[in-house]
Amino acid sequence: MRCYVEPSPAGGYFVRMRGEAAPVSRHDTEEEAEAAAAAYERGLAREDTADLVALSDGSEVLIRTVQPADKPLFVAGWKHLSGESVRRRFLQPRPALNVHELAFFTEIDHVDHEAIGALDPATGEGVGVARYVREPERPHVAEAAVTVVDAWQHRGLGGKLLRRLCARATENRIRIFTAALLASNEAMLTLFSRLGTVTVTRRDGPTLEIDVELPVEYDTLEHTLREAAAGRVRGRHA
Repeated sequence: MRCYVEPSPAGGYFVRMRGEAAPVSRHDTEEEAEAAAAAYERGLAREDTADLVALSDGSEVLIRTVQPADKPLFVAGWKHLSGESVRRRFLQPRPALNVHELAFFTEIDHVDHEAIGALDPATGEGVGVARYVREPERPHVAEAAVTVVDAWQHRGLGGKLLRRLCARATENRIRIFTAALLASNEAMLTLFSRLGTVTVTRRDGPTLEIDVELPVEYDTLEHTLREAAAGRVRGRHA
């Protein structure tokens, strides 16, 4: 078993992953912790719902949606991110994810909060993730981000993940991605520009805030209804 349970000094029980300093999750009872550890083990072994995708260098990844049982993948994957990769993602240096952040990043509804992850087929390790989180005040807008571990960068993985995330966003009636980036992060700016029109909405020292207009799927019901309302849809015998 790669995951195990131990008492927390502050009360309750941690689930930990062998070889990792950061806990995966915290639970009130030992029974809850044991059940979570078993779920994580099943998640680490799961491949059946993933798509095998080829990258630009000929390597392959398994891509699927993120699930609650993926917390150990996030814990283990953190050590494969350099300080610079962490800074590009979070705009500043920071320690590993804590148990509350791990819950936020994995316990998602796949509508207002979606995340698409990539696994190394040979090892089962997590190598990248793209996510959006919808803005409650502007439901057609969501903040988006992509992270790829250093050894898998420059292979086209970020673009593959971002395009799948874009498809899920448009299915869920999201029309604009926002993102906060370092101005020097040209790779991410390029990825977003391949999705749609990029507008810089704010500059603050070394950081940029951008809006990205997502491509519209014109065969959607929503578009058909808009066209009908405008009088541009005619019947078959018109």
